[in-house]
Amino acid sequence: MPEKIFNNLLLTFKKTGQEDFETLYVSKGFFGIFNDPVKMYQVDFFSRVFPTVKKPIFETIFDFLGRAEVLDVPLFVNHSCFTWVRIEGFTMAQQDGTYLVNAMINPKRPPQIQSSWIVQSERQHIFTDIKNPSGYFPENLEAFCRYLNEKYRFSDTRKLEQLCKGQLNGLVLDLDILKLDNHNLENGYHLLSLKKDAHRPKFPNLIEEESNYLNNSFLDIIYFEYLKEDREMIWSGAINELLGYQESRFKRFSVWDWLEIIHPDDRNKVKDLLFADHYEKDAYTYTYQVKTKNGDYLHLKNSLKVFYNIPSNKTILVGILNDVSEISKAQKHLKEKEGILQDLSEKEFIQKTLQEVSEISSLFKGITLFDEITQLIFKKLGFTYCMVTNLNPFSHTYELVSLRRLGKKLKNTSEKWTKFINKELYNEQPHSSILITDTDHPDFCPSTEFFENNGISSIIRIDLLDKTNIKIGSLCFLDDKPVKNKYLYEELFRILGDWIGKELLRYRFESALQETNFMHDAILNGTAYAIFAVNHQFEITLINNKTLPIFNLKKKEELMETVLIKEGKKESLQEVITQFSRSKKSTAYYLLHHEKDDYKELKISFTRIQYGRKNQVSYVVFVDDITDRTHSEKKLIASEQLYRSIAENFPRGTIDVLDKSFNYIFTDGEEYRLSGTDPKTLVGTNHLDQFLGENLTLTKRNLEKILRGKTVSYEIEANQQKFLKIGVPLKNDSGLTDRILLVKQNITEAKKMEAEREKLIKDLKSHNEELLRFAYIVSHNLRAPIVNISLLIDLFNEEDPADPENKEVLENLKISTSLLDATLQDLIEVVSIKKQKIPKVELIDFKMLLNNVEKSLFNQLKESGIKIHKDFSGLEEMNYVYAHLENFFMNFMTNAVKYKHPDRPPEVWISTYREKNYCVIQFEDNGIGLDLERYGDRIFGLYQRFHNHVEGKGLGLYLVREQIRANDGKIKIESEVGKGTVFKIYLRNLILNRIKNSGSPTSPSST
Repeated sequence: MPEKIFNNLLLTFKKTGQEDFETLYVSKGFFGIFNDPVKMYQVDFFSRVFPTVKKPIFETIFDFLGRAEVLDVPLFVNHSCFTWVRIEGFTMAQQDGTYLVNAMINPKRPPQIQSSWIVQSERQHIFTDIKNPSGYFPENLEAFCRYLNEKYRFSDTRKLEQLCKGQLNGLVLDLDILKLDNHNLENGYHLLSLKKDAHRPKFPNLIEEESNYLNNSFLDIIYFEYLKEDREMIWSGAINELLGYQESRFKRFSVWDWLEIIHPDDRNKVKDLLFADHYEKDAYTYTYQVKTKNGDYLHLKNSLKVFYNIPSNKTILVGILNDVSEISKAQKHLKEKEGILQDLSEKEFIQKTLQEVSEISSLFKGITLFDEITQLIFKKLGFTYCMVTNLNPFSHTYELVSLRRLGKKLKNTSEKWTKFINKELYNEQPHSSILITDTDHPDFCPSTEFFENNGISSIIRIDLLDKTNIKIGSLCFLDDKPVKNKYLYEELFRILGDWIGKELLRYRFESALQETNFMHDAILNGTAYAIFAVNHQFEITLINNKTLPIFNLKKKEELMETVLIKEGKKESLQEVITQFSRSKKSTAYYLLHHEKDDYKELKISFTRIQYGRKNQVSYVVFVDDITDRTHSEKKLIASEQLYRSIAENFPRGTIDVLDKSFNYIFTDGEEYRLSGTDPKTLVGTNHLDQFLGENLTLTKRNLEKILRGKTVSYEIEANQQKFLKIGVPLKNDSGLTDRILLVKQNITEAKKMEAEREKLIKDLKSHNEELLRFAYIVSHNLRAPIVNISLLIDLFNEEDPADPENKEVLENLKISTSLLDATLQDLIEVVSIKKQKIPKVELIDFKMLLNNVEKSLFNQLKESGIKIHKDFSGLEEMNYVYAHLENFFMNFMTNAVKYKHPDRPPEVWISTYREKNYCVIQFEDNGIGLDLERYGDRIFGLYQRFHNHVEGKGLGLYLVREQIRANDGKIKIESEVGKGTVFKIYLRNLILNRIKNSGSPTSPSST
């Protein structure tokens, strides 16, 4: 589990009545914890995640924040875990009698809470604090009881059985030096928390469960804390690494268990010290042997410090154990070689050297330790150059830690030394972990000028390794004389390498720790808060660089006298801190006079710290200047009220306010209510998540334009609805665009009306053109027969009806009258198509239709020998006017016969298929074709004929086109002279007429 699952959460809700609340806003942080954004705006959701708060939960939060108090409560993040949070904020009364509540939820563990669990006794369900130092998350209450039984000793096991059954009322468990405290919460929940026994003396504890001290397991160090009068020991550190014992088992070792694994020769001296009546010194150091889990003995150096707690008359020993087995082994090895050594003084010299190194390591640390060791080696062995280097784990280059020449420390180490160490020092036997060589060795041949220029005759180089044998640095000595007693030096330097390697590892860690301290200082002064601390005498012990500017001061001595105002009452800052120390409040809001009638609004937070053997108290104070934030929040609330007012009165539209990342800050509008969508579910989500494909690209491009300060308008289509969006940049007080205002309106109906209007205009224009053509045709085609009739009447001899010439006149008159009648019939047929009447629409099967046409044209088709190919697999049937479709088939079939090619038998290919919103009928023949470049604009005209070798009026294609146009269709032609013609008819699938059948209408059918 992570220690911190969120930074802070913001909750805004509105109190509209005694117990009536409305959630207005939840910050995005909630979405990262819980996966139910819809329920986050419901009051029941917060009752579920804060089940230990008195119900109704919003009423409780309102009461606390209204009194400027805070709530420290558990937030339940899932079915098994919770984390402690602090709820703080403020309430604002509105003109309509309602209240607006802003609550900030910050992760903050109450200082008195350590390891804790919460149990719902009725269900016997257990929840674990995700920040528990132990990291133990029990599956159920029974598993938790097993865990306690294995880790602690109980004076009363019956209480453990009660806990396992969920019988928690009044239950407190005694766990050796700890107690499992039980505190009743609201709604049937119980808080179980580990606390120290109240009778246990208070003293500087180095081994808390959640220790602020570094984990020294990699430094091979064990810590223990011994309570002398109670005979209790607490363990920490490299228990497994040094002794091989499991840490969970070893932490239960008593003082008697510890004495049992100490070597019998050393046991009494350790026992005498641990059980001494009194101590004359504050610190002790001694070495003894301890048996490991494998049965071997280690030499451990034990450094002890003595602490006293006078009020309780208790004595505490804090011990640190280091492994010094290597030095002990070396000393033993020297003793074993005593018979071999010819020069006793050399043996004593090495033993004394190792002893002095050990003493140095107990007195110095860091660079000073390395300087002292190189100085000691120079004094003892007289090497010209002595150096210690560190291998940088990131750059993998060597850095000088300490360098001496003839005993003098070189402060300004030039680039030549860095170059020498990294490029030349390892040229000689580069893979040797320990190298002792000189000019007496036949293979010694240093090839660099450095050795020659500095007169180097010998090299001693030892790799410094960590516990996993990874190189971390080197110990190096250069001299102008060959090395004597190489065997003894090898043993000495091997031990030195191991010892200095551990110290170098410690130095690395302390350097990192120092860097961390610098970082802490940077954080302290890098924050926007004022942070300062005072002791129990109100003396300033800590202050950051923001404190004086926030309080408008130049001297920190004036800080405690700063006058603050709350509810019209003036108080000094010292009085405010005093009030904090006497109450349970940790946060309050004050005004600070700034300029004339201007005031700063300050949020002051307070915490108490106890330290030292006398439990001295310090107060740490955090001050946040919230003037601008409060002003911004008021503006934001006013803006949201304005946006909501506009949205509620904006027909068929929405109002969106987005941040610079295009996340919803606010959204509302009538369109949400019409679609049944809750706009609150969108707050905190990204606006672009609503779109895909072209809509996404178009929206993103326009939003980016708005961020550049442009006003845009664009249209999108979704769910067969069309929307017009207008985007406006919203600028902050600095003139920078930090938000986007989007106004969206549903223009579907308007677009339909616009399309209908355009279609009407198009139809009117087409009808006007047709009327003009029709008028021309009428005037042209009717004029000739009428003129003929008029002339023939003039030729008729009325005086002598029996005149033989009258017979010829009457014959011609009949011909002209017949021609006039035929023309009128054609025009009547054209006019009938133009009439606005509702045709009969029915479901037509193309195979049946073609079969009927073939029967009607049987003789004509048989005589022509035409071959018909048909393919209705793409579209077998459609809803249309049968008479129209029959006319199309008849016209194109007869045309294929009339205009067949003289050199080949006629063929026609008929196919049907869908193309977008159209049903397409394709007729293709292999006839004589048409010259479209010449006649293309007159193909579908009235009385237009382009071939004179067959009879015809030029009326068929005109009627076909008009019938197609009458139902919003279209026709296309492709033709090439001598090859054939292709007609493509694009028709709309019409809605079936409602026909009464058995007393009930049929349902309309459409695609």
